[in-house]
Amino acid sequence: MMLAVVLPFTSCNDDETADPKTVVFETDFNKVASEKMTMSTEDAIPATDGWNAVFAEYPDGEQDFYELASGIKNFPEPLDQTKKAFMLSGNNHSDALQMWLVKQLSGLAANAKYTVETEVELASKYPDGSVGIGGSPGNSVHLVSKFATDGYTLEKGKTEGDNIKLILKKVESVPESVMEVELGDVSIISDQYVYKLITRKKSSSPDVVVTDNAGKVWAVVGTWSGFEGISTLYYTRIKITLTKI
Repeated sequence: MMLAVVLPFTSCNDDETADPKTVVFETDFNKVASEKMTMSTEDAIPATDGWNAVFAEYPDGEQDFYELASGIKNFPEPLDQTKKAFMLSGNNHSDALQMWLVKQLSGLAANAKYTVETEVELASKYPDGSVGIGGSPGNSVHLVSKFATDGYTLEKGKTEGDNIKLILKKVESVPESVMEVELGDVSIISDQYVYKLITRKKSSSPDVVVTDNAGKVWAVVGTWSGFEGISTLYYTRIKITLTKI
């Protein structure tokens, strides 16, 4: 299992106890799942490395109708089915469905500002330029990373039928307490619906997010969709690089 990896970059001073300037959090879901299978029960680690699935923008109680599903699964054909990934799937009846992986990152400097680079590898089967109800199943499913000092809440609507919403918790008078980075879409270069591995990578610079008093920050990685159909994606690797400014 890969947790926080501190790279050998430090701030420019002679203090040996100075906080590292750059910290990398990387999860390879196949490696984590494989390591869990070889460990004893008492030493077993979560197969998701602390990442959890969260769905939003669907009515409370309609999980079955929206066909929401998640978990560590084998790669789909024609990819190597001996390998595993974190699968998220849903049927976007609301024309707004969100499917997220969330995790709290720790081991950072307290109350510090960081730029963030997010790199995501996933398996998708939706061609660039494809056409679907409400939008393209490739180009209208948007991959995003979000970061928040105090995490998030899931808020139910005030009236029956309103959608559950994922809200990043803002710290009063601290605009850097939340941040969002658009990573692109989930389209593949193909004219066929066949699963391929794709990578999306982007830095937030110059935008920053601030950590809390304990040196922690929440990461939210996933999609929001304008395609009114089923999207099934397999996240293979998430790498988040934070650089203190």
